[in-house]
Amino acid sequence: MLIAVRAEVEDVDTWRKGFKTHGDLFKSQGVTVAYMGATEGNSVIGVFETNDVDEFMRVFNDPATEAAMANDKITGGVELFVLDETVTP
Repeated sequence: MLIAVRAEVEDVDTWRKGFKTHGDLFKSQGVTVAYMGATEGNSVIGVFETNDVDEFMRVFNDPATEAAMANDKITGGVELFVLDETVTP
């Protein structure tokens, strides 16, 4: 299952560096790979492949994730999307 998390950050470079240090946190969420991207306007997105959506959500709502986001200078606008539908063109 794919989960996307979009947020606003203070600085994209700070976010990128911090995001790459959260491997243990991501593993605890059942994440097998995480993709990342950003816009010029300091809007960022992480897309996560997880084998356990319930555990992903539990850890996402844990204070450890809040601390990680604060470390990455996330300033707000956090949105989470469970990508539960596909279209084959």
